[in-house]
Amino acid sequence: MSVARRWVLGAFLLGMLLVVGDARASVSIAVTWDGLLRESTAAAIVTPIEARSVWEDGRIYTYTHVRVERPIAGDLGAGGDAWVRTMGGVVGKIGQIVDGEPVLVPGQSSLLFLHAGPVGAYEVTARGQGQFPVVLDDPKNPATAHFVRSTSVGALVLPRAATSAAGSTSASPPQRLAADVVHGRAIDDVAHEIADAWKPTHAQ
Repeated sequence: MSVARRWVLGAFLLGMLLVVGDARASVSIAVTWDGLLRESTAAAIVTPIEARSVWEDGRIYTYTHVRVERPIAGDLGAGGDAWVRTMGGVVGKIGQIVDGEPVLVPGQSSLLFLHAGPVGAYEVTARGQGQFPVVLDDPKNPATAHFVRSTSVGALVLPRAATSAAGSTSASPPQRLAADVVHGRAIDDVAHEIADAWKPTHAQ
């Protein structure tokens, strides 16, 4: 095969890989802080214990058993547990990855915003946007614990209201995005903000 033909074939294969990558990439509308609170029935810091993947309606779903470390708002109690259902997983030799889903790793604590799912399980509100892993800058100092946005959310676009507000001369403040409210902040600060906003949001 000539060098020119090899170059053309290589460019074609690279193009195909880029197309496949773009097709699989997840693009979601960025969830607002008020929207995340309103659509959730519970907010809590949880730690995954175990997970089970099953086939449902031709797709793989994973049920993760989590321990409630710190309930913040809603219907989960301290010291309790729950099952959280996410799309994707591995059953036998078949695995499915769903971009934009939360990633629940055993032993890795996260703040989850949850709503009722099927068969007594919960689902994460706004998928990966409703998960905020707990990070310690210094493992020996719990005071350094803070939340970070999930890296599994995929590409995000601004909601229409936020886009309009950015170019508007109206005096009303733009809606805050959930990731901007939580990312990089200490656990207690976020917990207090959730608790203060929970009742007014759910009273509407």
